[in-house]
Amino acid sequence: MDVHILGSINVDTILSVDALPAAGETVLAGQVTRLPGGKGANQAVAAARMGARVSMTGAVGADTDGAWMRGVLAGEEVDVGGIVTLPDVPTGAAMIAVDAAGENQIIVAPGANALLAPATAQDSGLILAQLEIPLDTIAAAFAASAGPSLLNAAPFIPAARALFADTDILIVNQHELAGYAEAPAISGPAEAIAAARMLRAHPQQQVVVTLGGQGAVAVFGDEALHAPALSITPRDTVGAGDCFCGALAALIAEGLDLAAALPIANAAAALCTETVGAIPAMPARAAVMAALAP
Repeated sequence: MDVHILGSINVDTILSVDALPAAGETVLAGQVTRLPGGKGANQAVAAARMGARVSMTGAVGADTDGAWMRGVLAGEEVDVGGIVTLPDVPTGAAMIAVDAAGENQIIVAPGANALLAPATAQDSGLILAQLEIPLDTIAAAFAASAGPSLLNAAPFIPAARALFADTDILIVNQHELAGYAEAPAISGPAEAIAAARMLRAHPQQQVVVTLGGQGAVAVFGDEALHAPALSITPRDTVGAGDCFCGALAALIAEGLDLAAALPIANAAAALCTETVGAIPAMPARAAVMAALAP
């Protein structure tokens, strides 16, 4: 199946700091880097580099950032025919602080992403969406789509629960899972599996939870599985979750089940953390498979 990405397109400004600021604190940044990003664009490139045939629906402004992002995606062999250019509104932007341990804080200005209207539904293929675009746009696409629907319910938005009933595979991290399930903080695979079971909107729904250095878990039917993470030293965790989602979508679209796809998506996300930025860090399929080789 093809992979259709419905999501955001941003330009990321990344500031390297020794430690992330506390509330009210000012810190000095070292290197400042401007890179392509946005959860939708990140996931589109991740899926394309895993070998999927990818198209994207999104919105940019009629500015140099919008033209740049369209060119970046086209250069990654993503079909950009579904990306609209909106006048009098800027392309989305994100300010990202990354500390010496690779942890980050992110502030996003949605810009054109907030005005993305429902588009023509895809009549085939897999659709993957995130929550940096209007929920109504996602709801319309999922209701009309004939293929599998994957939702990365990030960032945490309580109203997004309304989308879960039309979602075949729901993907969250442990913090988002705790929010949606109204559960205590999730600290490990067993707690994530229990909360994921409570979160399922219908018996056929599959729920995947990413746990950072503890890997990922999946709940489907009466079964659950845990795929440990690769042992690596992260340099920058920006985009790792998006890498996981895009890779997982590509693998599901080519016919793998969750048990086979989860370790590969885990490895892709781990490799992503070894490079600064989001889109530039998305690994190629060959590198991912090499990392998994005995």
